Amino acid sequence: MTAPTPPPVPAQLAQLRTLIAAARANWVWLAGSAVLLAAIVHLESFDNEEIAKAIKNWDEAAKYLGGDQFGKAMESVPPSAEEWNFEDREAFDKFVQQLGQEVSALAAALTTNKDSLQGLMDHYNGVIDSLNQVLWTVLIAVIASVAIQYIPGGQAVAQAIGVAGLTIAMAVMALVFTEVGSALSTITSSFRGAEAHQFTTESKPGFATGPDPDIKDIKIDWVQDSGFYTA
Repeated sequence: MTAPTPPPVPAQLAQLRTLIAAARANWVWLAGSAVLLAAIVHLESFDNEEIAKAIKNWDEAAKYLGGDQFGKAMESVPPSAEEWNFEDREAFDKFVQQLGQEVSALAAALTTNKDSLQGLMDHYNGVIDSLNQVLWTVLIAVIASVAIQYIPGGQAVAQAIGVAGLTIAMAVMALVFTEVGSALSTITSSFRGAEAHQFTTESKPGFATGPDPDIKDIKIDWVQDSGFYTA
């Protein structure tokens, strides 16, 4: 069963945007809030709906090739021994076996891509959730300090709270981008594919690894096939 799609990232960060805007009332945050908002705009570019659609497509393609439709059809391809017992039968059976192995390897590759995308989406949204939790605490403290800066002698305290909050917020944002960058790097590597998921580029079948069997070597000559004339 496919996991439910998380809410859009902009919706998850909407309240955080509001708090950052409010934190600008602390003078220390006048410039820092712009940096944080720019970082959030970049994080919001991650489209959960598009990723979920891609996950669904990979999953359906893997099921189609792996057995739900194409896989079952492949089982009925080879004719019975009574229908085809000529000299080229062995070559044909070998081709069908190798084709089946390639299809299975491709289905496994599609499943790997689906799982990688699902893991990326889960990880990304987990990072966004953690960002919300941490920055909410920081921003509430900074917003609370706004009133202090108008109290005689309280400006230094408000400034200290603003500096500390901004430092924590920037450090958290840097950590978030490190985590996100690592996840995106992982998913990029997975789509390059390991050797087991590579296929020959020529229009003939071959094992996922190893030499191409070269289907052109399979000769089907009904006239010269001696088995055809055997009573």
